[in-house]
Amino acid sequence: MKILITSITLFTTTLLSQSLNLNNNGSYTDTRLRTPKPAQQVTYAADLPMYELAPSVVTNKSNINASLSINVLHANKIAQRPRLLIAKYNPPTIKALFRLRQQYVGLINKVAYETSDVQLEGVPNINTGYGRGRSNIIKKSSRDKETIERRTEQTAINYLQQITRTHFKIRSNAITNKHIHHFKLPPGKYVLCIQQRIKDSHSKAMLGSSTAIWWTTFTIEEGVRKELFLDESNAITWQEIFEVTRS
Repeated sequence: MKILITSITLFTTTLLSQSLNLNNNGSYTDTRLRTPKPAQQVTYAADLPMYELAPSVVTNKSNINASLSINVLHANKIAQRPRLLIAKYNPPTIKALFRLRQQYVGLINKVAYETSDVQLEGVPNINTGYGRGRSNIIKKSSRDKETIERRTEQTAINYLQQITRTHFKIRSNAITNKHIHHFKLPPGKYVLCIQQRIKDSHSKAMLGSSTAIWWTTFTIEEGVRKELFLDESNAITWQEIFEVTRS
């Protein structure tokens, strides 16, 4: 029995000596290799499929020139006007959107990697029963994950604003009822981007706000009036602008 106890003690001491180092300030540092568990990789198609708001578009014949009216009102909006931006869907815009999608895919993969659980190499799972034991998987806390996601969202919105400043230069001609925006547009194909800061009621870390986005391509025909009705039910996040494939 003494031999068995001594063996267990030596094994425990060896395991701890491999994994913990005593720092000069008296704290311990875990030196075991940490390997993030594989996250789903995100890829994309050769063309540029994007989110479409087609079910939210109402088309009416009109005796006046072609026009577009957008009624946007999010229930959780912060006291700021949404940014309504329209660009012609032409080769320069498409080229910029291809570049934006590449940046977004990189961000999606990055946040998946940083929020994934971490596995300690060389450390076995120990289950002693009665709900006790030791796992070799270190899980990210929900607060840590949320912080990473919020930081990534800020980067994504910055990328989006860089493109909208350069290519999305069409602004509304008038605003009625404080939230109905009116555009007079010549016939052609366009892409719409709307950004609205909103309260994040689901935030566990009370991080405040996030960005709701409405995004779609649309076509204006001569003598046709179109209306968009937008609210929280058809808002998306930056990760949904482009269609991607998760492996």
